[in-house]
Amino acid sequence: MSKPINVYAVSEARQAFEEALPGIFSRLGYTQTFKLIDTKLFLGYSLVVFAAASFLLDKKLTWEESKQYQLILVSLYAVVCGVQWWFNKFVEKGIIYQGTNKDNKISIGAKFKKNSHEFHIYIADSTNQRVELETSFTKFFNEQGYLQTELLYNYFKQQTEQLVSKKSK
Repeated sequence: MSKPINVYAVSEARQAFEEALPGIFSRLGYTQTFKLIDTKLFLGYSLVVFAAASFLLDKKLTWEESKQYQLILVSLYAVVCGVQWWFNKFVEKGIIYQGTNKDNKISIGAKFKKNSHEFHIYIADSTNQRVELETSFTKFFNEQGYLQTELLYNYFKQQTEQLVSKKSK
């Protein structure tokens, strides 16, 4: 069982919800994939490397000696920042879980409303069939603040079955 949270604290509820998804979808036969997370990490670490290289050049060389290298590093930094922004806005688009099973690839995305326990969730498969839902955090937590994983499991089982039946039509 999970630790209790304040269900009216959106950040706590969101974190508990996101942490439960790998276990839920594992029970549904999916294996989590980390391609999006790995790409974000690669972009972020690239930015750190460019910044560190710039710092080291600044420490080791005079301004005139490092000017050309700094120009290249700052340009690379700006390009990678742009790629990272594009990736977050248009590729990742709020995806909080990705998984695969023998037949299908699934993505779970969520948009959490600020200062509200309501959120919008979608489930999409590899053929871009989608199930879109509006729900509330409080539906999945009891009065003491514990996440009801069996209720969440049944909810996602029903939604993935709906997605599969949509796909077969």
